[in-house]
Amino acid sequence: MSKIIPYATLARQQHVSFLKHKGREYQEREAYLFELRKHLFQVEAQMRQAEFQQLDIFRELAAHFKVPLQFPDLGDRVGLQEIFATHPFLTILKEFFSGRLTADECSEKIMALPDQSST
Repeated sequence: MSKIIPYATLARQQHVSFLKHKGREYQEREAYLFELRKHLFQVEAQMRQAEFQQLDIFRELAAHFKVPLQFPDLGDRVGLQEIFATHPFLTILKEFFSGRLTADECSEKIMALPDQSST
């Protein structure tokens, strides 16, 4: 005759089995999240580097045209948005980079800015 397993033992085994299953599921998801976070960090670093390079282009253009341009601290996202929205030189360059101005038109507008020294 078969041995009868008490209900409490069966319930405990079911709980233990369920916990082991969920533990494996959690560990798999945790490993997946770790990999995603690692990739996200790499992408964020690449994006930040590209943003710095874009700002360098604006700095180079400002130096070339002798336009005084002082960017806020790099961590000041709101300050960067404000300067790009309000600075006339940057507004002209944004129009040029978006294709709404030709190089000749852009140059003329920059040279027409107030306090622009002739070169």
